[in-house]
Amino acid sequence: MISAVEHSAVQAVAGWLKGHGAEVTFLGVDDEGRLDLAGLDASIRPDTAMVSVMAANNETGVLFPLAEVAAVTRAHGTLLHVDAVQAAGKLPLDAASLGVDLLNVSAHKFHGPKGVGALFIRRGLRLKPFLMGGGQERGRRGGTENVPGIVGLGVASELAGAHLAGWERIRGLRDLLEASALSGVPETRVNGGGAPRLANTSLLSFKGIEGEALLMKLDQRGICVSTGSACATGQKEPSHVLRAMHVPPEFSRGTIRISLSQETSLEEISQVNGILRAVVSELRTLGPMGR
Repeated sequence: MISAVEHSAVQAVAGWLKGHGAEVTFLGVDDEGRLDLAGLDASIRPDTAMVSVMAANNETGVLFPLAEVAAVTRAHGTLLHVDAVQAAGKLPLDAASLGVDLLNVSAHKFHGPKGVGALFIRRGLRLKPFLMGGGQERGRRGGTENVPGIVGLGVASELAGAHLAGWERIRGLRDLLEASALSGVPETRVNGGGAPRLANTSLLSFKGIEGEALLMKLDQRGICVSTGSACATGQKEPSHVLRAMHVPPEFSRGTIRISLSQETSLEEISQVNGILRAVVSELRTLGPMGR
């Protein structure tokens, strides 16, 4: 069982399992991207092997209520896996106190090295080896460990944990960016703006233009954004996240994701606001969908 807005990595595994005879249930979200907890409770069956949900959505930044989800899965005796890649380094995560069985993070999301991650496994939970052939990782993954990457992940984790309070400043900058877009650019929407979100993520939709065209115009002016998940770059159709949130097509096709870091400044936000208004106006004058 997974949510309808899970990362493509989780969706791909669910699709593979389905192709090998498993039954996959997709949990819905509301128009703000919030998980349907009642639907979760009602959908778990005695033969449900696992529930897998994200801590924070990689496009909208919307947070899932992990403690409540864990309470539901525990009541049913079902395993719970949490994809915490997007949330790690941006909010406190204590897998043991949350009551989850499995939780994974990726170092590059909190300024660590690429290609290394970590998996929390609840004490007492036995897993089949991911790779056979050695006793590394307590017999779960054979092969020589990436020691420099592991050390880098550990140091990046310590630094991220020491600077969690700094995200409140970034939340203020993100909110200022969104308020300026909503007031200065007609027919704009903030996807997931009514739900609890990560402090640094903004998924904006502008009616009547193409997100790819907006991305290129901004890139020419030195502003790096994406049209959604970086792992799905190049896709022409609105993302599965926007479809699950019932975002109208005339908005969803004009969607960009803006991500801030703890190095983002007020001056940069002011610069983006001015350029964004000008570029959207320019694209809209070119005709339908900004062509």
